[in-house]
Amino acid sequence: MKTESLLGFIFGAAVGAVAGVLFAPAKGEETRKKLMEAAAEGYEEVKEDFDELTHDAHVRYRYARIEAGKLKKQLMEQGGELKEDARQALLAQIEKLEAALAKEEEEETLAEEQA
Repeated sequence: MKTESLLGFIFGAAVGAVAGVLFAPAKGEETRKKLMEAAAEGYEEVKEDFDELTHDAHVRYRYARIEAGKLKKQLMEQGGELKEDARQALLAQIEKLEAALAKEEEEETLAEEQA
């Protein structure tokens, strides 16, 4: 939701900037220069926002992996207190979570390599 709003805002600002430049009285060369400058500024802003979102996602991913590992360790240590079937079910869910996180990490790594 936050990303959609941000992208909508950026798109709207870009359209407004282009429209303003196109309708302002200026020579063609000047107009093209202004368009190129506006495009470069817009690109930099989008890139910075994307980098920030990517960083936040990586931080949250690492935190989730750490917490899953802590929970797994705690269940292994305190497993004798839980009924065996409940302990096995919890461990299976944690392993599924770890597998999903590992797959997501692989996909992110592949996407970064392709970029």
